[in-house]
Amino acid sequence: MDFSKFKTPDWLKVGGAVGFLIFGFMSWVKVDYGGEIGNVSDSAGSVFDFLFTGTIPWILIMASAIVTVLLVTGKMKQGKMNWPMLMVIANGLAAVLLLIRFIFNPLDGKSELEALGVDVQRGIGMILSVIAGLVAAAGSVMSFTAGGGNLKDLTDVNKIKDGFGQN
Repeated sequence: MDFSKFKTPDWLKVGGAVGFLIFGFMSWVKVDYGGEIGNVSDSAGSVFDFLFTGTIPWILIMASAIVTVLLVTGKMKQGKMNWPMLMVIANGLAAVLLLIRFIFNPLDGKSELEALGVDVQRGIGMILSVIAGLVAAAGSVMSFTAGGGNLKDLTDVNKIKDGFGQN
C-alpha cells in the first residue's frame, strides 16, 4: 500500500476510526460506590452497550474509514457518489451522537444509582472515543472543503441528492 497517497484529512479519518475502534472497547462508564471496606471503583460498558449513541456512530465512522482507504488506494472508484459530502454527513452525525452520550447521560438509570450513593461517571473509553470521533469528523470536513465543497451545500436538498448520485 502506498501511504504517500494519503493526505492529512485521510489520515485524520482513518486515525480517528482506529482510535475509536480501540477506545470503543475500553470502559465507557466508571462507577464508584462506598461500603464497609471503603470506596470501591468499578468500570463497565463499551461502545456496544449504547445502540444509538455508541454502536451507530461506531458503524458510521468505521464505514467512512474503510471507504477512505478504498478510494485512496484505488480499490474503489469515485463513481457518481460525492463521497466527501457523504462522509461529512456520516461522521458529523456520529460526532453529534457521541457528544449527546458524553454530555447528557453516561448510563441509563444514573439518577437511581446516585440516589443510592453510587457515583456514576464517564469512563476513559467514552472520553477517548468522543475525541476520536471528533477527529474523524474534522478529517471529513477538511477533505470536503479541500475538494471544493462548501458546508452550505449540506443545507441544499438538491446538492445532497446529487451526493447520492441522484439527479
